[in-house]
Amino acid sequence: MADLFSLKGKVALIAGASKDMGSAVARMLAEHGADVAVSARSVDKLEAVAASIRKMGRRSVAITADLMKVDQIDIAVARTVNELGGLDILVNVLGGSNLGAAWALKMKEDMWDDVFTLNVKAPMFLSVAAAKVMKERGGGSIVNISTSAATGAAPRLTNYGASKAGLEHLTETLAAEWGQFKIRVNVVVSGNIYTANLRRILRPEIERQLIDRTPLGRIGEADDIAATVLYFVSPAASWVTGAKLVVDGGLGNIRPFEMKG
Repeated sequence: MADLFSLKGKVALIAGASKDMGSAVARMLAEHGADVAVSARSVDKLEAVAASIRKMGRRSVAITADLMKVDQIDIAVARTVNELGGLDILVNVLGGSNLGAAWALKMKEDMWDDVFTLNVKAPMFLSVAAAKVMKERGGGSIVNISTSAATGAAPRLTNYGASKAGLEHLTETLAAEWGQFKIRVNVVVSGNIYTANLRRILRPEIERQLIDRTPLGRIGEADDIAATVLYFVSPAASWVTGAKLVVDGGLGNIRPFEMKG
């Protein structure tokens, strides 16, 4: 029986690969046979991820780019194709709320625009650039990373929650448009994951509350998300597109938050 999780002969581009989740995804796909291009703005961290992939015996290229700019998106995709020979998998890990978070009454226009550019515009045009290559190759797989803020109230994160809702809608629309080209587009909805950012702000008492409220009794690891991405991009999910898979230990959308401000 064929290995349903083998990515041998495939080329992947991980957008936003310099941090915990993106680097975990890049390594996971490489471990299962893919050659991997990694892209972000951080040169040193990217090179370290690429080097770790090469140690596995896979090819890797580090592409430093500001993927919030469409011209640099096109360059990143072109370099992936030119240096690794094609493009079969795109994972849009880039995103976040660190470009501006505030109560709605205090939201500035640039904060709104920057977060939407990062969380919706960049994945959109990365997907378009990748799909043009995938169409000529007979198909491919694109995975976006979302969050429960897309479907639940997100006080102080109006721009972030709204942008992630847009990303999930975008995923479904692209899946419907591109199925005819055998390009699958899916989304992973991430719960609380131990990343450097979370560890920096997570107080012990809040951490304990999160663990106690999570049915599976722990906070997630970056590899939990990476393994889900692996499923979506592998032959195991060859008849799956436009799907949303929630990876949150069973916590769901109900979460405590402050309502005044």
